[in-house]
Amino acid sequence: AKILAREKYNLTFEQVKRRLFNGTDYYFDSATRLYKHKAKASDTAEFMSLEELDNQIPARTVKNRINASTEASPNLHFDEMVKDLIKDRIMELNKYVSIDHSSRCFIVKANNLKIDGYNLVVI
Repeated sequence: AKILAREKYNLTFEQVKRRLFNGTDYYFDSATRLYKHKAKASDTAEFMSLEELDNQIPARTVKNRINASTEASPNLHFDEMVKDLIKDRIMELNKYVSIDHSSRCFIVKANNLKIDGYNLVVI
């Protein structure tokens, strides 16, 4: 899976797992060791119970909440996309650089950088 993620999508396996978890309706079933769709697992009930019907929020309240949230942050989707890009870059850097706080050292894996086609420049 790691090789497939690297060769086909140019991503690390951790990035692919995070995108599956955050961006889709799939989850990992550890018993079968497969990814399954959440909707299939929760399709057992056809009708709502009386408690669910009693506890529902009126439609006007829901619309007001949606309008208030979209007006408060119109760039919410853009911000989420920027956060995902930053996370991907940090995960990429984490493969090559680590910090030892006790000895105050940066550890750079120069061989891995060269293998992946990067050049290391020390200033």
